Amino acid sequence: MHDPVKKSAHLTAGSTSTAEKLCFDKNEFMKTNFSVDEFLHKNRNAPSLEQLRDNLGLYLKGLRAAMIDLINEDYADFVNLSANLVGLDQNIKTIQQPLEQFRSDIESIHGLIDENVTELRAQLEEKRQLREFKRGLQSLKKVYETINKLQDLIDRKLSGEQPIKAVDLERAALDLIQLKFHEKHCSKHLNPEHQGKIQQLEGQLHQHLRRFFNNALSQARNSAPESLERCLRIYITLNACDQAESAFREDVVAPYMAGVIGEQQLQNSPQGLAGIYSKILNFISLHMTDLLRLTLYSDKFPGFNFVVNSYWSDVETRLELHMNSIFAPGNSEVFYVKYKCTRDFLGKIEELLTCSGEQAVTFYRQHKQTKNFEARWNLPVYFQICFQEIAGKFEAQLEPVLLDESLKDNLTDKDYKISAFNAAMEAMTRCWAEGVYLPEVFPKFYKLNVQTVLRLSRWITDAIALSKGSNFSKPYTRNQLLIALHADICKLDAYLPELQQLIIKSVPTEQRTNIFSDVLAKSMSCLADTLAAHLTNIQKTLVELLIGECETENVRQVNDLPRLYRKTNREVPTRCSSYVEQMLRPLKAFAQQNESQLGTLVVEQILSEVASHITKAYFNVVSDVLTSVQKTEESLRRLRNVKSGGSATVSTGSSAVMSDDDKIRVQLRVDVTSWRQELGKLNFQATQIDRLVELTNMVEDSIKLKDNSA
Repeated sequence: MHDPVKKSAHLTAGSTSTAEKLCFDKNEFMKTNFSVDEFLHKNRNAPSLEQLRDNLGLYLKGLRAAMIDLINEDYADFVNLSANLVGLDQNIKTIQQPLEQFRSDIESIHGLIDENVTELRAQLEEKRQLREFKRGLQSLKKVYETINKLQDLIDRKLSGEQPIKAVDLERAALDLIQLKFHEKHCSKHLNPEHQGKIQQLEGQLHQHLRRFFNNALSQARNSAPESLERCLRIYITLNACDQAESAFREDVVAPYMAGVIGEQQLQNSPQGLAGIYSKILNFISLHMTDLLRLTLYSDKFPGFNFVVNSYWSDVETRLELHMNSIFAPGNSEVFYVKYKCTRDFLGKIEELLTCSGEQAVTFYRQHKQTKNFEARWNLPVYFQICFQEIAGKFEAQLEPVLLDESLKDNLTDKDYKISAFNAAMEAMTRCWAEGVYLPEVFPKFYKLNVQTVLRLSRWITDAIALSKGSNFSKPYTRNQLLIALHADICKLDAYLPELQQLIIKSVPTEQRTNIFSDVLAKSMSCLADTLAAHLTNIQKTLVELLIGECETENVRQVNDLPRLYRKTNREVPTRCSSYVEQMLRPLKAFAQQNESQLGTLVVEQILSEVASHITKAYFNVVSDVLTSVQKTEESLRRLRNVKSGGSATVSTGSSAVMSDDDKIRVQLRVDVTSWRQELGKLNFQATQIDRLVELTNMVEDSIKLKDNSA
C-alpha cells in the first residue's frame, strides 16, 4: 500500500496544471477546519460567481482524473483488498457466540461479588456496633466506679475545714479526666441523674481547686511557690486555664480594684488620675509577682494570660462603669492630661507583656476590651475643641483685615512686625505644643497647620488690596505696611524648613516612611510657592507707589525749562534743575530706610523697575521739549530772514553769545547727566535702566547738531 501522504501529493500534483488557472487557492480544501462559508467569504472578490463556479468545476475534473490515475497505479492493491475480505463475515460469526458466553459469565461473577461485598459490609457494621456497644458498657462501668471513687475522695480528703493537699487534688483531677473521657463514650447510656452527678462532682472539684489556688497565692507571697506551681499544673491538666483566670479575677483582682477605682476615689486622690493608675499598677507587684514569674516570664506553664484576661479585663470594666468621667472631652487641657496619663498607663502594661514576646503584646492590643477602652476616648471631639480654641484666636486677629495696632513697633528679632503673622505662628506652634498635640490625631493637626498658612495667605492678599485703596488711613503708611509684610513673609518662608522638622519629630514612629517624607516636603514646597507669589505682588505694589512719588509732577517740570530761559537773559546753566533731586529723593530715601528690612537685592530690583519707568517717561518729555525747541528756533530763524530781506547770514559777533535755545539744551544735558550720575551712586549701570543710554545720547546729539549747524 502506498503512503497516504504520497497519495495526497499525487492528487495535488495531478491538478497542478488546472490550479494554475483558478481564481482561488486550492490549498484551502486541504485544511482540517475547512468551511464553505469562510471559503465563499474569502473569495467574494472573484471576478464573478459564474467564474468561481466554472473554476470549481475545472478543479473537480482535475481531482477526478488524478483519482483515476491513482487507482490505476495501485490496481493490484485494490484487487487484493477485495480478495482478503471474502469469508470475513463467517469468521466473525464463529467467534461471536463464545465471546458473548464469556461476557455473560463475567457479569454473573461481578453480581456474586457485589452480593458478597454487601453482606460482608453489613456484618462488619454489625460488628462495629457491637464493639462500640461493648466499649460503651465498659465506659459505663468505669463511670459508675469513678463516680463513687471521686465522690469518696472528695468527701474524705477535700471536704471539711482541713487543709487541702495538692496530691489529693491531683488524684481527683486525674479521676475527673478519666470520668469525662468515659462519659463521652457512654453518653447514650447515661441517665440524667448520673449526668447531673458528674456535673456536680466537677463543680465541687473546681471549688476545692479554687480554694487551694487562693491559698497557694497567699503562700507564694511568703516565698513558698511550690503549691502554686502544682495548682497551675492541675489547671493545665484539666484544660481549665480560663477558670483559673476567672477565679483570680473574681477572688483577688476584683476586691482590690473595688477600693481603688471609683469616682469618689478619683476625687479624693491627691495626684488625680495618675494616682489611681499608680495604685492599679501597684497591684501587679503586690499580688502577681510569682504568678507572672511562672506564667509570663517562662514557658513552664503555657496557656495562662492573667495580665489580660484577669487583671486588665477587670480594670477596664471598672474604669468604664465606675470612672467614666475621665472620658469627658469638655475641657481640652484636662482631657489631654487624662489621656496622656492613660497612654502612659497602657504603655506600662505593654512593657510588662513585652517580656513574653510580640505575640502577647499583639493579643493585648487586639483584645476586645482594649479596643473598646480606646474607643471611649473621643479624640475627634477633643480636636474640635482644640481647633475652635486655636483657629478662633487666630481668626480674631484677621478680622477686620487692618487695624491701627496691626503693625507693631519695638518688637524683638524673633517677633513678626504684623500681629497677624504672630497669631499664625502662635497657632502653628500650639498645634505641636506639649499639652495640646496627640499623635493619634496627627493628620488633623497637620491639616490645621496647612489651613493656618493658607488662611494667612488669604489675609495677605486682602491686606495688599486694602493698601492700594484710596481710603487707606492708618497710623502707618502704605510703604511701611508693605515692607513689613515682605519682611514677615520672608521670615515665615525661612521658618518652613524648621516647621517641617518639627512635624517629622511629632509624627508617630510607624508613619515615618520615605513616602511620608516626600509628601511632607512637597506640601511645604507648595506653601513656600504660595508665599513667594505674595512677595512678587508686594514688590510690584511698592514699585507702583514709589513711581507715584517720583514721577507724577516732577517729570512734568521739564516742560517749564523753555519758559525759564526764553527772554530771561539767564546765565549758561551749570547746575541741574531741582526736579532731578525731587525725582531722586524718594529713591534715595527708600534705599536708605528699607535696605535693612528688604535686603539689598530686593531694594535694587524695586529701584531698577522704578528708575526704568521714570527714565522712559523722562525720555518722552525731553524728546518733546527738544522737538519743541527746535521748531521754535526754526520759526525764529525764518522770521529773522524775512525781516532782513531774505539774507541768511549771521553776524560773527552774535555767534559768540549762547542763545536761549542752546541754554535749554545745555540745561537738559546737565539734568540728564546728573540723573545718570545719581543712579550710578545707587549702584546702577546705564545699561540696567531702560532708555537711559538713549536719553543720554539724545541730549548729547542735540548739542552736537547745534554746533555743526553753527
